[in-house]
Amino acid sequence: MNVKLDYFIILAVWAISAIGMLLVPKRDRRKAHVAFLFQQFLSWILGLIVVEHRWLEYPIRELQRNYSSLTFEFMGYPIIAVYLNIYYPKVKKGWARFLFVLAFPTAITVVEVILETQTQLIKYHAWSWYWTFISIWMTLQLSLVFNHWFFARDDGGKQPEVQR
Repeated sequence: MNVKLDYFIILAVWAISAIGMLLVPKRDRRKAHVAFLFQQFLSWILGLIVVEHRWLEYPIRELQRNYSSLTFEFMGYPIIAVYLNIYYPKVKKGWARFLFVLAFPTAITVVEVILETQTQLIKYHAWSWYWTFISIWMTLQLSLVFNHWFFARDDGGKQPEVQR
């Protein structure tokens, strides 16, 4: 595939991610910021491990000294975690929540496999699509657990009244 198209994909992910962050409803911004930063933390550590062990590589990347994917680990994937967290169906049945969460790693894995076969953005060595699926599913689950814990309140979730 054309290198210019690879850079266009990188720019498109940045633009879509930035717009996605701007479109987060005001009432969900605190939750979005926590999910975004937590996912950046997780994906940064895991991305470094995967790249350092040479399980996969990113031949075309934004910074030549950063061997992981800045676009995926710091923008694209964290914004996906934001939307998972703010639209997670808490009141639906267990199977609906399971399918909701399952849809995210499935979509990401499909896109990554297409990018791996059609571009120079990612190349698998000792890696396969199922490792992508498992790692994404696990980190998204951790994100949900962390957000639930972070925003849990001892008083049943009610905001304390402000006295004026």
